[in-house]
Amino acid sequence: MSVEPAAKPMVEGIFTPAGSDGLAHLLCSRCACGAVAFPARERCAACSGTDLVVEEVPNEGTIYSWTTSPGRTVRVVAQVQFANGLMAQGHVTAEPAAVRIGQRVRTVAVPVDYADDGTPLLSYAFEPVEEAA
Repeated sequence: MSVEPAAKPMVEGIFTPAGSDGLAHLLCSRCACGAVAFPARERCAACSGTDLVVEEVPNEGTIYSWTTSPGRTVRVVAQVQFANGLMAQGHVTAEPAAVRIGQRVRTVAVPVDYADDGTPLLSYAFEPVEEAA
């Protein structure tokens, strides 16, 4: 009997597949000046300060804008606004006809590849919470 290695993020420090509440969350930096940045940074782009903390972004956000990527496989890419003021970009796990501006989405972990040792590698995506009207 073989045991599959536990999945892990493809790039560390971008998101957590299971945050403090068990849900997937992007990770951002918050500066003492109030600016937030994704991905997390060591120096604030707004004030050049270094008094930053890494925090989980709320799991749910709202689609601010979206488009499709060109190619044989059409993928939806959206800008998502979160309650903490952050705007982040990522793929949406829905067909273009099922996506709209103002739609609520949640951050999810999705498998994208395998490491040499067979460990599943994860990235983040946005999954609609509600159907497009």
